[in-house]
Amino acid sequence: MIDALDEDDSTLDYEFCGSVQEVGEWSVVELVKQNPDDVEVILMMDSGDAELAEGGRSYVRRQLDLTDIGVGMPSLGVPVGILAQQGILSEDEACNNINEIAEREGWTSRNALKRIWEGVPLDCDQEPEFLN
Repeated sequence: MIDALDEDDSTLDYEFCGSVQEVGEWSVVELVKQNPDDVEVILMMDSGDAELAEGGRSYVRRQLDLTDIGVGMPSLGVPVGILAQQGILSEDEACNNINEIAEREGWTSRNALKRIWEGVPLDCDQEPEFLN
């Protein structure tokens, strides 16, 4: 995804905020607070447990009222799906990548997969191997 953003014709700017061990979600919160008019979307990997309100995504939601400031935080499946819509990835590649992200991040239950796929602009029908 970042490679696609690095293309010369990309109209998007992004800021890589590091990992939890470095500055991670703490820097995301500060970046948004300092630049509320410039940040539209936060994309982050997260191996935390959303139901227990642990992990980076939950931390950011507790620190910022995303709805109030107009910042979206979709699952990482959404931008991968958009890359497929734009022809940067094939639909099969995108579907496989989303399932790989889910497995790598530990989101392997059916409920977690439902959240990851929510809002993804693809119609993928293959079930991830880790569910079989």
